[in-house]
Amino acid sequence: MDVKEWEQEAEGSTDRDAIQRVVSKTLETANQVEKTQPDIRKFGKLVPTLIERGIEGINLSMFDDTTKQAILTEVGDECLRKGKINDAVKAYVFAGSRDRLVALGENYESMGMYSNAIDMYVYAKAKERLEVIGDKCIRDAKFSDAIKALNHSGNRKKLLDVGDECMKRAKWDFALEIFSILGNKQKLNELGDMCCTSSQLFGYACRAYELAGDKERLSRLADLCLREGLINTAYKTYATADNTAMVAFIKENFMKNQLA
Repeated sequence: MDVKEWEQEAEGSTDRDAIQRVVSKTLETANQVEKTQPDIRKFGKLVPTLIERGIEGINLSMFDDTTKQAILTEVGDECLRKGKINDAVKAYVFAGSRDRLVALGENYESMGMYSNAIDMYVYAKAKERLEVIGDKCIRDAKFSDAIKALNHSGNRKKLLDVGDECMKRAKWDFALEIFSILGNKQKLNELGDMCCTSSQLFGYACRAYELAGDKERLSRLADLCLREGLINTAYKTYATADNTAMVAFIKENFMKNQLA
């Protein structure tokens, strides 16, 4: 998720009290490390003006990297003080202020706002934090957040384990998402085979086989659909399998009236 997407999602948050507590805690952290930053007091009066121009419109190309980071971090801190958390995140990202982003993530996490916390850790490239919160999300059965965290952490083995757990719990959507991310055809076929046991799950089976690129299994699934009297589903599944003979057979014998 990029900063713009996160901003749009965050605007929909209704827990303003929780957000304010996150802001307050992050500013406390910022004040504790302020002494380690370069002296930018001469820019202090300009910070509100820079904020008014918009984060994207600030041009600091004339300064060295250390000064640019310090100014942008101060802009981010000031945005937090004013309650402009989205602008603060932008400033921290542009500044590369990993410590501020991690602090925001930790405070979101402490409030149980895992999705927002994960976004902050992603911006900060904090892979260890992502793995830790990913494990926490698994324990809390928050599989969507767990997938996001572990995918960005790069821990493919742990992500695979989550996929297996989702299959055991019949969380087919999450399992499909994980095995698709991993490009694991074997697991996709395994999931598809499991979903062939019930006509109510044929849709998942079709999607799994399609992602795995297994046309033979798709044709066998279409055979099942045909036997169950699911003519339209069988037709679409044969078409997905590129089984032109069976597509023509269904058209000629079952769908003439529909196509007329």
